[in-house]
Amino acid sequence: MKIAFRIFLFLAPLAFLQAQETAVWNTYQAKQEKGVSSTNLRMDLIDQAPINGFDFLFYVKIKYRVTKESDFPIGNKLKKLYRIKDAIYDKMQSVSESQYVGSFMYDGSRFEYYYVKDASDIERHIDKLFRNKFRGEKYDVFVKYDAAWDLYVNFLYPNDEIKNFMSNRDTVIQLKNAGDDVSTARKIEHYTTFASQNDMNLFAEAIEKLSYTVDYKKKINNEEFPYEIKFHRKNSTKLETVMKFTTELIKLSKDFNGSYDGWETYVIKKK
Repeated sequence: MKIAFRIFLFLAPLAFLQAQETAVWNTYQAKQEKGVSSTNLRMDLIDQAPINGFDFLFYVKIKYRVTKESDFPIGNKLKKLYRIKDAIYDKMQSVSESQYVGSFMYDGSRFEYYYVKDASDIERHIDKLFRNKFRGEKYDVFVKYDAAWDLYVNFLYPNDEIKNFMSNRDTVIQLKNAGDDVSTARKIEHYTTFASQNDMNLFAEAIEKLSYTVDYKKKINNEEFPYEIKFHRKNSTKLETVMKFTTELIKLSKDFNGSYDGWETYVIKKK
């Protein structure tokens, strides 16, 4: 049955609706040449990057053993890596003005990334930290001039395809947590905006061929994309289904010079 409230689900994660000063973290995995990587990063800094004065990229590489069971450390080793991460963070707060931007795990190595104002004495402090608390761990320390924040913007920060996956993944998790029967098809509403009315009309013809029904076409208060179309079709909210229709609609919107703004639906409880 349907429950009485609706959940609004758009491409931007809900955390982005919080105040800008609130740190917003998220995680994603990606296929690489030698397996799978895992990236955890502070997402909200993308609107500020590069931050003036934090010109040096400082990072620590910690080794771990990859097993047949997992590309990533498990059990006590994973717990220890988290302790190392926290210890490095605490140390960085006292030795240099810094911005912790994220971590990256792949092929037996975990990297902890910071942008700092002054990197002149950090290596000595990190070496001392490992000698005193994590003796025996294999690690390396690096400093690189990166005033443009190239590593954060072009390596850690996800591309559009991965951002779409992350948003859909987080949304489906929210639906499941609300008790949704994700296998049940229901009305899912979509929104796309366009720079011209003609593009919107051509898009409407294209989606109708994909069994979508147009709910409205109207002009909105948006300088760049002043024309909005709302349309719907029945689908389940399984992640693979959501990825299929959002990927298709993002591409189709771009084909007609538009911007896909997301989707919304309601929760259906299991009978």
